[in-house]
Amino acid sequence: MKKHKRILIVNPFGIGDCLFITPLLRALKEQGSAERIILLLGSRTNEVFKENPYVSKTIPIDRGWFRKQKFFSKLGFVWNLVKELRKEKLDTFFDFSLSREYGFIALFFLWIPMRIGFNYKKRGLFLNRRFDLSEGYQKKHVIEYYCELLKALNIKPTSQEMNLFLSELEKSEAKKILNAEGIIDEPYIVVAPGGGDSWGKDAYLKQWPSQYFKQLTNLLKDQLPVTKIILLGSPSEQELTKDFSIDSKFEVINWVGQRTLRESFSIISGAYMVFANDGGITHVTRALGTPLISLYGPVNPVVYGPYPSSDQTLVVYGKDLSCQPCYGKFRYQSDCETGACLKELMPEDAAERIKQSGILENIKTRKCENNV
Repeated sequence: MKKHKRILIVNPFGIGDCLFITPLLRALKEQGSAERIILLLGSRTNEVFKENPYVSKTIPIDRGWFRKQKFFSKLGFVWNLVKELRKEKLDTFFDFSLSREYGFIALFFLWIPMRIGFNYKKRGLFLNRRFDLSEGYQKKHVIEYYCELLKALNIKPTSQEMNLFLSELEKSEAKKILNAEGIIDEPYIVVAPGGGDSWGKDAYLKQWPSQYFKQLTNLLKDQLPVTKIILLGSPSEQELTKDFSIDSKFEVINWVGQRTLRESFSIISGAYMVFANDGGITHVTRALGTPLISLYGPVNPVVYGPYPSSDQTLVVYGKDLSCQPCYGKFRYQSDCETGACLKELMPEDAAERIKQSGILENIKTRKCENNV
């Protein structure tokens, strides 16, 4: 069997999508024969793979910046990228972009013999190992789709668990940050009321109202052995949380837009549990193994939810509406006027689902076991 040693992987999407490829990375290293794995990523996700032992090199591309450049500037950027990648003498290419241009470059400029990816709307034209995706991702999780691409190399993943690695130094620095806020050897919860940046101006469609998060935590106060809530999110989500501390039964530490991505990862890793919307923080939390309650509305959690399932992870899905989920074939109902799938999911209903699920007892049991 031919060895595939020098591999280029393209995934220009958000944090969740990039975490979805981590089982594939692990399989390429453990079950394959990869010597070097190079990742071509969007500019926001480069930090996700810091400390990842399966990745040799990451190359971030700011697509927003690239689109604004004039033709010759774009041409110069691509040529410099090609020169950098040619030095790697790549023999295998995985394309998760669902577009044509990266496959074109891989074939005609990088001369990569094995080019693997999905054929969505015939965009896999320049790939020679194409996997049909005519209906988009549906009925099973994206990670399962991603791992199917390994069949092209006769590799079977031993696990579909996501990975996110933190250094001991990062954990130590996060502890100092927490100690400075008076959190010293005590549990805390993290709340992320945003929806991530991947949907841009339409991110609000994935956001359970911030005040509902506050009401939900208040309703669960007696079941949560914590006194402090840490709010996390991107700078664009600061407006969502400005009034969160008003009427909260917890001491609220608002770090939305104030912590780096890696600092946020370390804070999440040490949390008692995390409450979040469908978005990057949900998948970061699952990858770190931190207990999680995630709110989903327009997106199908079977396909894009926290994965794999766990007795310490719960998805609270919105109302059972005929239009739900509206996200399919990589499009969503951007003209939705009501947002009913999330807005009509009341905190009282969410609290009842959480209590009935048994997740809070599962977390307490696991915490006791870990403390023995």
